[in-house]
Amino acid sequence: MPNYTISTQEVSNRANALLDYLKSIDFVKISKSSDWWETLTVEEQSAIYKSVELLDNGEGINQSEVRKNVNSLLSKDE
Repeated sequence: MPNYTISTQEVSNRANALLDYLKSIDFVKISKSSDWWETLTVEEQSAIYKSVELLDNGEGINQSEVRKNVNSLLSKDE
């Protein structure tokens, strides 16, 4: 039997009424989950936004350059 996902931010009375109705049905299981983004601190979110901004402005470092720098620091060959 397939599983289905319904996402809501529970901000409207209609969404809450629908969830209450679904909870009353025996074969429906309701579980609350949060997006990983919501588990980040404000500082972590800000750092990610800043990183994206730097990349958008062409100021980022690509993965191969990062690997090269890390390997150099660890004295390993690529």
